[in-house]
Amino acid sequence: MEILLEIMVFVLGLCVGSFINMAVYRTARRYGIINYQLRITNENRSYCDYCGRQLKWFDNIPVFSWLVFGGKSRCCGKRLPLTYPIVEMTTAILFLLNFQFSIFNFQSIFNYLILGLLVFEAAFDFKYMMLPDSTAWTLIVLAAIKWAMSGFSINFLVSAIVSAVFIFILHKIKIKGEEAMGDGDIFLAGFMGLFLGFPKIVVAFYIAFIVGAIIGGSLILLKKVKKNTPIPFGPFLILGVVVAMWWGEAIIELIL
Repeated sequence: MEILLEIMVFVLGLCVGSFINMAVYRTARRYGIINYQLRITNENRSYCDYCGRQLKWFDNIPVFSWLVFGGKSRCCGKRLPLTYPIVEMTTAILFLLNFQFSIFNFQSIFNYLILGLLVFEAAFDFKYMMLPDSTAWTLIVLAAIKWAMSGFSINFLVSAIVSAVFIFILHKIKIKGEEAMGDGDIFLAGFMGLFLGFPKIVVAFYIAFIVGAIIGGSLILLKKVKKNTPIPFGPFLILGVVVAMWWGEAIIELIL
């Protein structure tokens, strides 16, 4: 029975990941980030990002459709981003981990919602180098609900303020005229502190900066990017949140 439930949760994660891919694209349209000139007959239905044709149900099977059609759009043959299956698989894996790490209760359902929003934030920042304010504020509200349910612990409030101020200071640092951090990272940091509290927030930042430095340094050494090329930091912060949420206490015990 448990294996069946795990499969169901994994499939649910794949479906949510597919929805996230669609939400990322349509949110970018609303922000005017992408040039959109397609003629769509019904925007409530799924359609091809390139030619605007409505998609069939078998075009929307998460991961499977991408593999079957060779990573290309079936209707026009345009190559689809590799981020599509990555987002779907990442969401499915996170959902499965949440199922394994927690019993099915309100907190578990709450975490599914937060994980979905975090994947959306990471995918959007990776692709468009920005974090939508609406999603960031939604995460903060959800963290505030969790904070209230835990008894308004001063620990979480102080962690939120200190985290936001810390990233705000980094935000004001400019490297060759460019800001080191974006505005969205400040709101995300506030959410992190309010959601994780101390000392898990320290683990989250540690993971984010270490992994960010390793990946950024590797890209520079491999000459994939230049030293002054901006790299989205949101995905690293979100990675830190996920690691600290489940393994934060174990990491702290290991270090101490």
